[in-house]
Amino acid sequence: MGWIIFALALSRVEGLVGDFEKDRAELKKAAAAVDLRGVRDAADRLAASDRKPAVDALLDGYGVCAGAMKLLWADKLKALQQKEANADFRINTSTTPPTIVEQDVNKYKAWQEAEAFGQKTERSIMAVEACKRAIVDALGSFKSDDSVKELAAELAGNGRPEKRAGVAEALGRTRHASASSALAAAAVKDAEPPVRVAALDALRELKEGAPAAIENLKHEFWQVRSAAAALLKTLKAKEGVEPLIDALGKADGRWRAEINEALVAITGVDKHGDPAAWKAWLAAPDAAPPAAPAAKTTFYGIPVESKSVIFILDRSGSMAEPSEWEIPPDVATGPGPKEIKKEGDRKIDIARWQLKKALAMMPDGAEFNLIFYNHEWTILSEKPLKLAAATRKAAFEFIDRLDPVGPTNIYDPLEKGLSFAAAGAMAEKIARSGVDTLFFLTDGMPNTGQVPRAEDILVKVKELNKARKVKIHAIGVFSAGRGPATQPSEAELGGKFLKQLAAENDGRYTGAQK
Repeated sequence: MGWIIFALALSRVEGLVGDFEKDRAELKKAAAAVDLRGVRDAADRLAASDRKPAVDALLDGYGVCAGAMKLLWADKLKALQQKEANADFRINTSTTPPTIVEQDVNKYKAWQEAEAFGQKTERSIMAVEACKRAIVDALGSFKSDDSVKELAAELAGNGRPEKRAGVAEALGRTRHASASSALAAAAVKDAEPPVRVAALDALRELKEGAPAAIENLKHEFWQVRSAAAALLKTLKAKEGVEPLIDALGKADGRWRAEINEALVAITGVDKHGDPAAWKAWLAAPDAAPPAAPAAKTTFYGIPVESKSVIFILDRSGSMAEPSEWEIPPDVATGPGPKEIKKEGDRKIDIARWQLKKALAMMPDGAEFNLIFYNHEWTILSEKPLKLAAATRKAAFEFIDRLDPVGPTNIYDPLEKGLSFAAAGAMAEKIARSGVDTLFFLTDGMPNTGQVPRAEDILVKVKELNKARKVKIHAIGVFSAGRGPATQPSEAELGGKFLKQLAAENDGRYTGAQK
């Protein structure tokens, strides 16, 4: 009888091993084929075993996805280069609807081919990204001590930084007792800033890790510092007050604003980013008088706190329509130089006016750039510029030169703006310095570009911006009532889209309309 039981047990073990190897093979096959359903099913089966070898199998699948991404990025760059080479076709606005100038028809056809190929490639990239997310989801479902210990070992190992960042995200989801210590160690020891950012973000989900956050307040990468301040803000960690005030003394721009926000969340008082006022409060909380808020530069009423900012403005054909924006009575659109006045009541005229006022009020030395877009984007400079008399003059000339024409490509200019915070051949690394804030304005929903659907743009931008930490403010200047009466108006759809874009990227939204 004992031999029978032993044989049955052995058969069962062999069956489990056989199933495991089958699931491992199916995951790699599905990942290579970019089959999201196949990846999700195999990953879920592997994770259900909650065994250490399943961690390795899932990470192998993640590696297959990373390899596929390299090939797709090569195709993406080819499509972008072909589009850029043919994007200067001219549009005849005297016809209804507007048509392509006859001499540029071949150029337009080449641009269309590149556009179609680019959209196909971007759909494949999104599919690979979805497969990677499915694997991270599966890794995050592990609960056993051995499995979580293996994840912690992978996080502390020398694998690709992208993979370690994914492991950090997964560890935060496990809610295992040992996850926070592994994440805290990565947050202070890992040499790669994106991994530190991922570890700090995971700790924020777990609502733990104040010491790791405090240690990162002086990190050389602002993205790491930003993630650390956000963690202290979420935790309302009183032990973070003094280190934050110390950091405030050397901070400016967005970093100063983020430190102040964290201090307000922890203490319940607001010293408006004034280091001296915060130090006085720290020495005598009950005696220190309130600090007066400083005058703010704004764009459509949203404060411009950054010292490294890109403004991305719509110049599609509908921006020639009359503007419905009214200056809110309590908004500081910024007093601005009195000589900068509106030169019309079209949407583009109001946008130009607001942009010039913002640039006039921003301090000399602040870094900036401008992107205007319709079917393509046009940029003031391929490198950030420092504000000065000469660069303001060049910027104002650029602003006045671009008239409204063409359709609305929302994703490509956003991707270009975010590229200033990235580094590496596939933009997989983050830049030590560079843009930390985007102001994005549109009056329409997307209808062209690499990613022409609003819901896909939200997913793509969130993924791109996970480690870059660029704050995205959104301004909607939609015309009320546009669209069939039986369906949501473009203003309603656009407002919902922009609110989510801003909310998911730590920004503010304003609907600049009646």
